[in-house]
Amino acid sequence: MFRRFNIIVRSVPNLSSHQPLRWTSVASSVNKHEVKPFEEIPGPRGLYSLPYIGSVLHFKPFGKYTPQTIDKLFENLHERYGSVVRVQLGRTYVLVENPKDIETVFRNEGKYPYRLPIDIYKFVCEKNGYKPTLSQTQGEAWHALRTPANKSLMKADSAYHYLVPQNAVADDFVNILATQKLTPEEMKDLFFRYASESIGVVVFNTRLGFLGTSLDKEKSEFLAATKDFFSVIAAGLSGKIMTYKWYKSRVYRKMDNCIKTIKQNSRKRISEALATIEQRKQEGNFDPEEPNLLLSLAAEKGLDKEDVSSILESLYMAGTDSTANNLQVFFYNLAKNPDKQEILRKEILEVVGESGVVDAKALSKMSYLKQCLKESFRLNYPTPSGTLRILPNDIVVSGYRVPAGTAFLLGNKRACRTYFDDPDKFIPERWTRADDGRKQDNTNSMAVLPFGHGPRNCIGQRFAVQEIYLATSKVLQKLKIEVDPESLNTEFIYIGFIDTKYPIRFKFTKI
Repeated sequence: MFRRFNIIVRSVPNLSSHQPLRWTSVASSVNKHEVKPFEEIPGPRGLYSLPYIGSVLHFKPFGKYTPQTIDKLFENLHERYGSVVRVQLGRTYVLVENPKDIETVFRNEGKYPYRLPIDIYKFVCEKNGYKPTLSQTQGEAWHALRTPANKSLMKADSAYHYLVPQNAVADDFVNILATQKLTPEEMKDLFFRYASESIGVVVFNTRLGFLGTSLDKEKSEFLAATKDFFSVIAAGLSGKIMTYKWYKSRVYRKMDNCIKTIKQNSRKRISEALATIEQRKQEGNFDPEEPNLLLSLAAEKGLDKEDVSSILESLYMAGTDSTANNLQVFFYNLAKNPDKQEILRKEILEVVGESGVVDAKALSKMSYLKQCLKESFRLNYPTPSGTLRILPNDIVVSGYRVPAGTAFLLGNKRACRTYFDDPDKFIPERWTRADDGRKQDNTNSMAVLPFGHGPRNCIGQRFAVQEIYLATSKVLQKLKIEVDPESLNTEFIYIGFIDTKYPIRFKFTKI
């Protein structure tokens, strides 16, 4: 989802090519005689512990995994070695799955949480002289961009301001589902177009037209570049595309084209939006109180035009592929559990009726909708593992001391199964809270973190969730969600974010 460009494993040989960090060592509260050294953390040894070579050996043709099934590699490592694993994946990573260890990592990430940039994205941007985006910056540079962005994107009601235009997008989405006969491939594309259109009204302050009956060349190229961007990122997970650093390989050229197309289209729309606002001001029909992310960022003194474009491009990109895929997964879980779908439909109809607008008040009343989505995230986690962090301090996880500067890969996907009763069942009720605020299942809340945690969590999470809530509410007002028997055992893979090996064969029928 809006994760954010938080692709889990990246092939980065060392930190020397990135902004330098100052690692320090802190004393642990654990008795030093009870703490085991870093070298004793279990994990693959021999050739598998060698830089680069160890990473490649896990993947085909040498191993049985692919970048799309890297979640199964993580699962296998934990099964073989335990809750803490040391593994070579381009560099040394420590994998943790215990929610208490995950919490320990987040508690020690510091003021400027560090995560590895997406290497090929960073490399191509530097070659073209593009200013680093929000997702690619570190330290004080990241903080300087994130702080003003937080003002507009992280407030509790920030997404509510866009409910009116996003309701209209969701209505168009439902109308297509109800009136058009789509192939599974066309259906998958529709989810992507919906997510792109919905976040587009936030980023560019206008409808992009992606839900129209036909797309012109410019719109088609914009959508294609967005999709291709994520496929190139995913191809780098196994460390097999490093040749782009030495010559303009096919992968380099593809990424270069994606970035240029996205920047050209997004900046054109930003300019058009600013021109429209200026015209409305001159005509005297502009309301300064209306929600406008673009103007809010442009008014920040610490941001130049390039910074504003960077933040908006990052928000748009992160709100397309991940949101679309997680919406499909959510519909899939509702289709496979028709009893839960009916409970949710009843709640929606009681709150907004058969054709009512979904406003902030309505969303606040639909607790079962929130429980269902959280359970969908738990059952089919959005990423193959969880957040990646590199800490400025030594810490102790499950009795092992891990030195500062080590890359942690947080195993939320595995924790979502290991630390819950009936983990393979879709049980939204496990998230029901009692009158005193406690939920029925007291599993550590750090297990399910689809948008990360802490100061560097997903900046667009409120919009991603709102888009899913709107689409779900609007669909269940009118339609019943089912899947063809061929899709009842859909195989999930990861192309950066969760995806399906084959498009899901949905069936949407009018109630």
